[in-house]
Amino acid sequence: MKPLAGVRVLEIASIGPGPLAANMFFELGAEVIRVNNPNAVDLLPPNTDPSLRNRTNITIDLKSKEGINLINEMLPGIDIFLEGNRPNVMEKIGLGPKDVHSINSETVYIRLTGWGQKGGLENDAGHDINYLALSGMLSLLGKEGSPPEPPINLLADYGSGTMFAVISGILGIYEVKNNQKENPVYDVAMFEGVSYLGSLMFGLKDAGMWGDKRGTNLLDGGAPFYRCYETKDSKYIAVGALESKFFKELIETLDLPLEMIEEQMMFDKWSSHVETFSKVFLSKSRDEWSNIFVNTDCCVTPVLTLDEARKHPHPVSRDSYLDNFPRGNNMIEDKHSQPIVKNINEIFEELNISKNFIEELEKNGTLSIE
Repeated sequence: MKPLAGVRVLEIASIGPGPLAANMFFELGAEVIRVNNPNAVDLLPPNTDPSLRNRTNITIDLKSKEGINLINEMLPGIDIFLEGNRPNVMEKIGLGPKDVHSINSETVYIRLTGWGQKGGLENDAGHDINYLALSGMLSLLGKEGSPPEPPINLLADYGSGTMFAVISGILGIYEVKNNQKENPVYDVAMFEGVSYLGSLMFGLKDAGMWGDKRGTNLLDGGAPFYRCYETKDSKYIAVGALESKFFKELIETLDLPLEMIEEQMMFDKWSSHVETFSKVFLSKSRDEWSNIFVNTDCCVTPVLTLDEARKHPHPVSRDSYLDNFPRGNNMIEDKHSQPIVKNINEIFEELNISKNFIEELEKNGTLSIE
């Protein structure tokens, strides 16, 4: 049995971190119902986002009284309520935390937004790059002399938003079941999560061990032993030999001058070491280097494309991908048992919602069953 078996999640449709969090709840055993907006315009085709799979989909007009009534009828059977709207949007339609908890005080209410529910910017629009910018982390990324470079939308949206939403859901279920907590609300702000992920950088900065100039620091490509190098076939290899014992093995494996080992943390030697490594790695192809370094402690790996990553023997042996997409439940033993995606009518029946009521909503356009 998976850890969230028996948990039912109601996901108010959003983009990015919300769907991925809902999908992870599913992969951990929960039943997920996604409520889609009939007037939504998709930014990307739905079939391009694997996080939108694995749930029961319905479309409900939440601007109508009947639509809200349907949600209210469902709430007694909802364990986690996940939404990603700006502050007060849910309150205005009658689905804010107080509204939900007046029906079910044990529903875990997760509010997943970029800025949080208060602070001054809470009503401003934004995306990953904006939250990353305000966190201070964006200023650390990219090359000196050019604008900061956002790492796709991995950090604020997914690393922060999805991660802390999932933690909130699991924490909420625990508090309700074990601490008898009532009316649980979790305010997940993506910019805060990114700041937390960057805690080490704040510490290094305060200790005088992280400079403002990008690309000159220990973990941003400045160190010759923690960066990527081009190979003979115009591909790349990633080097992460931070610890002295790993760096020593790297130098010995490459048959480089042994004095480089003692010079590892000498900042004034870094540029010459980069030149040395650059020349060496250009002498062989990426895969040749990969074969040389496999099963060593040199901390050197090939930089793979998405398609190559799916076919690499290590993730293949671990079943890291399911149906050719990454899976979020590989840390649990019972990962292979897939929860059944129920028909929404079956769920309505379990929740004792009148068939006549459902048929009436379908007829007047409030509800569309997918």
